Amino acid sequence: MERVTHMKEVIEEKADFLICKRLEKLEKLLNSNANKIRNDLETVLEELVSDEEEGSLVISFLRSSYILNSYEFYIAYYKDDLFVEEEPACIYFSMRSVFHGIEEDWCEINEELRKNFIRVFAGEKEEMRRWYMERIYISLESIMERIVEKMQKSRDIDVYYGSYMEDVKAIGHI
Repeated sequence: MERVTHMKEVIEEKADFLICKRLEKLEKLLNSNANKIRNDLETVLEELVSDEEEGSLVISFLRSSYILNSYEFYIAYYKDDLFVEEEPACIYFSMRSVFHGIEEDWCEINEELRKNFIRVFAGEKEEMRRWYMERIYISLESIMERIVEKMQKSRDIDVYYGSYMEDVKAIGHI
């Protein structure tokens, strides 16, 4: 485990640089008219709360989605406490198209690892990849916040973003 921690420290600067570049690409794609993901996301959020006046919407990233490269998010409407309601209105929303090219980032990180370590085991590479992807998903909060900001605010529904069944942060209100 010490070695993995050291690896993260060694590649952290490169990872930070790549995350900034990736977030710029993601925001550009989400704001472009050519990519309908943003409109689809707004539509899903509106549909989940169409008959509701209050409650909470949660946009959750799933660890399994970056492990399996599905890039799906779990979006759910809760009338009461988050993650407690047994069967909330929900949808799995794929953002695969905006993550196109993410493997290029991983190639650069892998190259950085090889410069600094003689041998990098498969499990260590996978841990670095998961660590990197989780950082991107966490960083998406600011983009999601801007998307929610631009939506019509006609109800008393708080919107949250974060990891499924873990920490979520309020990012807006619709």
